[in-house]
Amino acid sequence: MALIPFTTVQRPKLLVASSSDYPTRPVAIYRRKEVLPPLAAWVVALVAAGAATAWSAATHSMLLYGDARAHLDVARHVTDGLKPGLAQLGSVWLPLPHILLVPLVAIRPLWHSGAAGAIVGGACFVYASLRVFSLVEELSGSRLAAWCGFAVFIVNLNVLYLQSTALTEPVLLAFFVGAVFHLARWMRTLGVRDLLWGATLVFCATLTRYEGWALLVAALVVVGVWAKLSDRREKSPQANVVLFVMVASYGILLWLLYNLIIFRNPLYFLQSSYSAQVINGSQAQFGLLGTKGNIGQSFLTYGWDMIDVIGAPALVAGLVSAVMLLFIRHRDRRRTGFTLALLAAPVLFEFVSLYAGQTTVRVPQLFPHGMWNDRYGIMVLPLCAVAIGVLIGRWRWTAALVLPATAAAVIIMALGTPITIADGRTGTSSAAGGHPETAAAYLSHHYRGGEVLADDSAASSLMFASNLDLRQFVTIGFEPYWTWATTSPARNVAWVVSYPGDAVTADMTAHPVRFRDFRLAFTEGHIHIYQRLPAHSGNRATTVAAGAVHGSPTA
Repeated sequence: MALIPFTTVQRPKLLVASSSDYPTRPVAIYRRKEVLPPLAAWVVALVAAGAATAWSAATHSMLLYGDARAHLDVARHVTDGLKPGLAQLGSVWLPLPHILLVPLVAIRPLWHSGAAGAIVGGACFVYASLRVFSLVEELSGSRLAAWCGFAVFIVNLNVLYLQSTALTEPVLLAFFVGAVFHLARWMRTLGVRDLLWGATLVFCATLTRYEGWALLVAALVVVGVWAKLSDRREKSPQANVVLFVMVASYGILLWLLYNLIIFRNPLYFLQSSYSAQVINGSQAQFGLLGTKGNIGQSFLTYGWDMIDVIGAPALVAGLVSAVMLLFIRHRDRRRTGFTLALLAAPVLFEFVSLYAGQTTVRVPQLFPHGMWNDRYGIMVLPLCAVAIGVLIGRWRWTAALVLPATAAAVIIMALGTPITIADGRTGTSSAAGGHPETAAAYLSHHYRGGEVLADDSAASSLMFASNLDLRQFVTIGFEPYWTWATTSPARNVAWVVSYPGDAVTADMTAHPVRFRDFRLAFTEGHIHIYQRLPAHSGNRATTVAAGAVHGSPTA
């Protein structure tokens, strides 16, 4: 539907509820049909996503991140594994991004090329971009302002790269910005449809990344306070809150229930040996978690991260724009403030997570001067884009200040290597850490059948690069096969892959006699590949898949 130019938009009709309908004071409700972004915005977003993905594919950058490969493998396990099914979605990582990937990664070329992630990420990027456009227009009433906010969002080189991968940040951005847009509309119209759409998208966000949980908390506060202040219809504020809570929080309930059914513990995602709490705890033991309990260090770390991801000029322009919108008097200042608070919720979550020791972020500017999870800084991009756009819509002279700042940020970023690409290539987030490609090539070249014992929490990059079907790997999630394979490995697997500190290494250290029938075949850095001795490749070398024939082995 074509959008009416702002100059011709007429003032929306004021509908006043009569006293016969509601015994309380009248409430003004503005009804205006939602106007979709113009076709040109769709085209620009699609071209930007396609061009970035084409570059990423041409430079072999889709699979730089170990997490990107792991996300593809988690989704692939649902259809390709010893025990396929939704239980293979695992814990710790929230399930919705993997569910979106499942039908695509079932097609082997899309899985192994990383194209499945680019399809999901690209669609989410386009939706998020268009919702930034709509949100700015909703708050400012200006088509020019909408184009400016839209431009700030889509020219960021880091978000363009991330949307070409299987990482989960683009998925969250789509649900996050979509939810804020509908809640901003609801604050104007008090319409149930927008409230329900907002709640549904928050529901999706809570099943995508844990920043979505912060959005839920912020949205609950906003809905409750706004309904109390603006909706004078009898019992309507209570009904709004109940409806929103029932829909928006249902995702967390489902996640707790899933953990209870699959892992017998509703908090397994917080307490398992693969949880962020345990992993970051090991970082703290070596003095590498300086943000824990340190407000200043947490502020500096995420502050530098935002600068690296957004660019200092664009970040300053965005934050200054937000402050101006909060303090300069305007008839829609209150609604704008609530909207900016929603956009700031994931940013605040990152600070709190760093302070609590639940998240590790390393930036080049601070000790230990590395790169790890720097992509988390992308959470501030919607806030900056919307704030800049709305400010231009209300005071057009500010465009001469904030738009050059955004352009400068892009140019500076383009002259170097965007931080998310650098982290994927050489940072701790890189899939190339420990040279798994070399070890995977050896396994792929010498593989002649039989299962491979591996801990996928450490070996996911090797598993992905080996070009073997995932059903050939016996990992922790496949019970009882994992127990059989670790108890009597010579009878159940032909290969063993071990990394320092993983479950396989722990078992080999605790029970070396069980692995006496294996020889060290290959070593690359800290990666060790063991092969079963030929003398044990006969009848005893039944595969794990046939384990049901001989039952659980004895120690």
